[in-house]
Amino acid sequence: MDTQQPWYDQLAELLRDRGHTEAEIVTILAHVRGRDLQTQQDSIMDSIGLGDIDLDTVIKEALRT
Repeated sequence: MDTQQPWYDQLAELLRDRGHTEAEIVTILAHVRGRDLQTQQDSIMDSIGLGDIDLDTVIKEALRT
C-alpha cells in the first residue's frame, strides 16, 4: 500500500478546489510522484556517499534471494 496516498488525495482535492481539470490533476500528480521518487533516491545516494548507509550492506540486501 502506498503510504503517501492520503497526501496525494489531499493534493488532488486542493487542485480540484483551484479549478484544475481531472486530466491536469493526473498530470500534476504524476509529476509530483516522479519528483518524490527522485528526492528519495537522491537522499539514499547522499546517505551512501556520507557513509550513513553502508553500500556493502545495501548490495547484500539487494542480492538476497
